[in-house]
Amino acid sequence: MIKKFNKNLSKNMLPYTFIIIILGIILGYFYDLKSFSRLTTIIVLMMIYPMMINLSLSSLKKIRESKKPLIQALILNFIIAPLLMYFLITVFEVSDQMKIAMMLLAIAPASSMGLGYIGLAEGDMISGSIIIALAFILSIFVFPLAGHYLTVGTIFNIPILLILKNLLIILIIPLILGIITREYIERRHGTEKYLKIKPYSSSLTLVALYFLIFVIFASKSRLILNNLIDIWVLFPIALLFYGIIIFILLLLNKYVLKFEYGHHQAVVFTSVSKNIALTIAILVSVFGDDGEYMAIFPAIMALFQAPFLMIYLKFSGKIRRWFES
Repeated sequence: MIKKFNKNLSKNMLPYTFIIIILGIILGYFYDLKSFSRLTTIIVLMMIYPMMINLSLSSLKKIRESKKPLIQALILNFIIAPLLMYFLITVFEVSDQMKIAMMLLAIAPASSMGLGYIGLAEGDMISGSIIIALAFILSIFVFPLAGHYLTVGTIFNIPILLILKNLLIILIIPLILGIITREYIERRHGTEKYLKIKPYSSSLTLVALYFLIFVIFASKSRLILNNLIDIWVLFPIALLFYGIIIFILLLLNKYVLKFEYGHHQAVVFTSVSKNIALTIAILVSVFGDDGEYMAIFPAIMALFQAPFLMIYLKFSGKIRRWFES
């Protein structure tokens, strides 16, 4: 039964995603669902925790193997992505406010969905966890430098507690709970019991992911619909930004760095997916009223980021076969 349920959710990933997005926008427009955003923390924990159960204390010994993916992901996140975004916003001649918002989004660490995507794609969760942890820590220093440069000397205070809170919710708490759960099940009931429970983790993560997508679009529906012009401006930028980075990673990791499939997916989902919520929080906290307007741009990017990564996730089976050929 659970295998059929999993297969259905995975096979129909794209239509389910677009139905949920449309439903979220429609309901969010007719009803005030902004309060739904308060559920984000709980949903993120529900999404990542089941995937972390697949990790064990013994698997943590493979941390050394994550060195190359870690270096690549950090270079991509803090050097290549900002340079690509700068090129795109220059070519499309966007406003100064949009330029600042998009550049800050480009250097943001992975989204709250990042590890969930990796788990569903059966990528390397250990590499993904290490990349996210270090990217969040480095962002404490990178955000002020980038912000100071972009705003020509503006005092740029970064909410460090907010960054650490994100790190705690996205990585540390699910990781600890997941390992404790795995060790308890195997020691108390044996490995066979764990193997019976394992299929449920993918189902829980995918259901939570769908719910999170609904919450994102339902809570920001009116903002999106009231800024349709900005959607069309950002559409080619988003398409090229996500598309070019994934295309480069596919060729680079397959033919040059010769990564295994798991490490490749860890890099993709921790560097391509950007933490939109964190970017919005920083814009609002730093720029005040202007920041609330600038926050519209990363919020609109959620309209493209989630479907784009879900489409990529849909083809993870073919990508695996390609990497293993």
